[in-house]
Amino acid sequence: MSARRPAGAGAGRAWPPKWALLLALLLAATAQARSLAEIRRSGELRVCIASDHPASAVFEPAGCRHNCKASGTVAELSGAFANTLGRQVKPRFERLYWDEQFFNQDGRTVREASYTPQALASGRCDLYPANLVQNEWRLKKLDFVILFPSRLMAIVARQKAAQVKGVADLAGKLAGVNRDTAALNWVEQQNRGAFAANPARIDYLLSPALFTAVDAGAVDFILIDADIALWAGAHQLKHANVAFPVGPTDLIGWGFRKDDK
Repeated sequence: MSARRPAGAGAGRAWPPKWALLLALLLAATAQARSLAEIRRSGELRVCIASDHPASAVFEPAGCRHNCKASGTVAELSGAFANTLGRQVKPRFERLYWDEQFFNQDGRTVREASYTPQALASGRCDLYPANLVQNEWRLKKLDFVILFPSRLMAIVARQKAAQVKGVADLAGKLAGVNRDTAALNWVEQQNRGAFAANPARIDYLLSPALFTAVDAGAVDFILIDADIALWAGAHQLKHANVAFPVGPTDLIGWGFRKDDK
């Protein structure tokens, strides 16, 4: 079972070279990151949320990407933050795919490179409030305002529960993970280290499909931040359990451009 980002998401039409150059020049002239003063003058805070789990945010209409109606914890906190910038400032909700938060101008995530992600550099987004884990490669692209510590939790399909009692038992199992997430980082690190003799297998899934997949037993386990994992265990999962924490304590926060002070 696999749900992937639709083909072409985050990438544009292949333009002829001369037109591509002209388009790039036009975009550079009309789209750019906005200062706090500009946000206040416009009365609009462009909030880009890359989570559509009901514990964080729900978008309407279904499949909405631009100027969406959003509800849930992250949307409410973003609205409260907008209000601190001035009573006239209202949030405008944009929906990103998770890995899209880190795309460069070519529509790719390059972990080792330092750059401002295109969604922020272009002015499409003013901030990323979807509770990002701060890590080394993301610090090359973003500044963080840390909100709270957390840990990844393993959610395990009940049919595998007898075989999976702790972290070591995840070796050789099938993991459902979203691209460019802390969960993927952890699995890759284990596959290079403790799991090297019996690596965990990976099925790349979009966030909504992760919970469906583990609940159906299509993957053996997923890894999710504790706040969402506990909500899912109480309200969503029927055939999977929140099992145990993995990895170190993470710092969770909102992402901004490095130029934002």
